[in-house]
Amino acid sequence: MISYYLIDPTGNITLLVDSPCGAGQRVKIARELMKAEPSAEQVGFIGGNRLDMAGGEFCGNATLSAASVYCLKNGIDEAKLEMSVSGAENPVSVDIVKKSEGVYGGRVEMPSPEKIENIIIPFSSGEITATIVKFKGISHIIIEGSADRAECERIIPLLCKKSGADCLGMMFIEGGRLTPLVYAPIPGTLVWESSCASGTTAAGIYLASKNSGFFKGEFDEPGGKLGIEVSPGNAPVLTGSAVIKSHREIPLDCGE
Repeated sequence: MISYYLIDPTGNITLLVDSPCGAGQRVKIARELMKAEPSAEQVGFIGGNRLDMAGGEFCGNATLSAASVYCLKNGIDEAKLEMSVSGAENPVSVDIVKKSEGVYGGRVEMPSPEKIENIIIPFSSGEITATIVKFKGISHIIIEGSADRAECERIIPLLCKKSGADCLGMMFIEGGRLTPLVYAPIPGTLVWESSCASGTTAAGIYLASKNSGFFKGEFDEPGGKLGIEVSPGNAPVLTGSAVIKSHREIPLDCGE
């Protein structure tokens, strides 16, 4: 039997397992949980100040969710945490505040990218040049405008392999709106996410690169708003919220 939290960080429904699970069993458990919880878009594993995503990627929404669970479990309303998160080389700073029962708001100091470069995307309608923002653990392709969803789903696994990314997102910017598609080879998920924190960060970094390194604003995403602030010499800072919906159990072997 394992226990997990179902959390809603800006619509990006996240399951966080708080039972100790063997690392070799996490992908299997994540797949089973996502079958049991069709609304879920991702799964992570928590213990103390540590968060490991099933695909080994970094996720700001899940980090904010894990910080919220930390506050709930420890009976505190406000905290400044240094969290170890998969896909991030250094501890991640999180400021978290309880707004009401089960509802938390926070700021997450996001990792800076390792590289920003151009990438050619071979759509059937013709090649386009886009920008890829590469973080440790996940990369995001930024496209200004929209594209055919079926074709994006077809091509993103190929682009992931070509780019050498552990996980890959395609972020579509249309004015102040951001639509995220994320592919994680392990555990094999392809999701049009309700929001994507690392993708929001990548989009902010991309827009900052066109404005002397500065960007501060919010994106309207399918599940709500996420804020991002980028400035030269500083880590990007994401602003968001998380709602802890429930704590559940399921009869699965942890494989500890």
